[in-house]
Amino acid sequence: MPGRGRGHGRGHGGGGLRPRWGRRMRVVEPLMLLLLAQKSAHGYRLVEQLAEDFGITDLPPQTVYRALQEMEASGWLSPTWDMDGAQGPPRKVYRLTPDGEAALEAWSTEMEQLGQMLDAFKDAYSRFRSR
Repeated sequence: MPGRGRGHGRGHGGGGLRPRWGRRMRVVEPLMLLLLAQKSAHGYRLVEQLAEDFGITDLPPQTVYRALQEMEASGWLSPTWDMDGAQGPPRKVYRLTPDGEAALEAWSTEMEQLGQMLDAFKDAYSRFRSR
């Protein structure tokens, strides 16, 4: 709930909300699914792509890895190990499964609805601020 919880409200930065990835992570999940639908990737590459393609630069990498584990457990992703990678240890590379494609399709509908709600919020807030 906005304005409540640790680090929010009075005495914590003037009462405004500070970015918290817990609240926004649900929106990052479909972005990750979309990126993996386009091309298989390992976790750190996804962190880079989220920054490059969507401007998400402050997302902690561990958040991406946690989401990958959850999506793998849901059957949305299938991992393989890249043993021929450049330097360093083998990397876990993720690709979308048919269930992951279905999840992406469902997310697409939900994101469209969310976009409409955000547009309505921005319009209403703009009217409120201009009073």
